[in-house]
Amino acid sequence: MLRFFPFMVLAIAAYAVAISVMGLSLGAELTGFALPSGARFSVTVSELLLALSTIVLFFEIMNAASAKSNSILNHGLSMLVFIGCFVGFLLVPAFGTGTFLIITLMALVDVVAGYSISILTARRDMTFDRQE
Repeated sequence: MLRFFPFMVLAIAAYAVAISVMGLSLGAELTGFALPSGARFSVTVSELLLALSTIVLFFEIMNAASAKSNSILNHGLSMLVFIGCFVGFLLVPAFGTGTFLIITLMALVDVVAGYSISILTARRDMTFDRQE
């Protein structure tokens, strides 16, 4: 069942909870510490959400590499997630930020990578009398 679940929904849900439910500012510092160089390293809400989204995107691409028959359902659901992100970016004020635009672009990369990997895998599995 988890094979066709679009994990990017988790990144979008984390954004929605942090911004809408918890009311956090994207620029709010969550933690920080001094580096040996003397520079101060701090992590903001925006950076944490983008890091989480990048990790989720990795798992989405790994899932897209699966040659299972239910990957078509995953691609369709990923497309719906991207469309939802894009509509949310355009129409919901709290989602009209640079951070959410990057999350939306990650959802687009998930869709394009999923279809591309499926096509390349299918083409690799097909042979036509040694023609390439």
